[in-house]
Amino acid sequence: MNKICIETSEFDLKITSNEDYFLEIKKALTLKVSVCKNVQSKIIFLSKDSSIDLDIELLEFASLDIQGLGINTTLTCNTKENENSNLKSVISIASYKDSCNKININMASSNSNCNFFLNGVNLENNKLYFTVNGIINKNLENVLLEENTCIINRKDGDSKIIPNLLVDSDSTVANHSAFIGKLDDEVIRYLNSRGIEDREAKKILLRAVLLGKMDLGEAQEEFRNLLNLIID
Repeated sequence: MNKICIETSEFDLKITSNEDYFLEIKKALTLKVSVCKNVQSKIIFLSKDSSIDLDIELLEFASLDIQGLGINTTLTCNTKENENSNLKSVISIASYKDSCNKININMASSNSNCNFFLNGVNLENNKLYFTVNGIINKNLENVLLEENTCIINRKDGDSKIIPNLLVDSDSTVANHSAFIGKLDDEVIRYLNSRGIEDREAKKILLRAVLLGKMDLGEAQEEFRNLLNLIID
């Protein structure tokens, strides 16, 4: 896996071969990602105390898997998929401060798939907003779009999910799910019954929300250690 530490405000990543990347983002960033025709790739990114503008384009027959963790991060994401492309994205945000995030998923061509998971943990009494716009253009065929959003309030924060599906084609499958809530007391009591104290039980469950759907490989331990520091 290619590891890149990004300390600039703009970065272009053109992926021309079947390689994977780990991006450590150090400051506010505009990141442009283009995946060339017939290329399959994975991007894992880690961001702390930054805002990210993420532009993604998948050319024909391209496939991209994105796994991202943001701590006190605000994300704006715009995607464009061309024909026979496939995007899977799992992005999680844990925040102690106000964070308003906007995701635009533009299905621009036929025979394309997108599964987008956006998970959040509102750590304090701040705002955590997700707006997710799934756009399927006119006359497209065999398009699949799945939007899945979840926010867990650790305290009494102001959390909001606005899921939109803008569909202008009959030959498509488009779904969304949205959940806002707190940790399940029944699950916590079950973990208590297995000898796990409240504090550790809650940390386990919050890590599951943020990392449970990710396939991080060698970055798994780094992400877990980071969350252990911020989730007390």
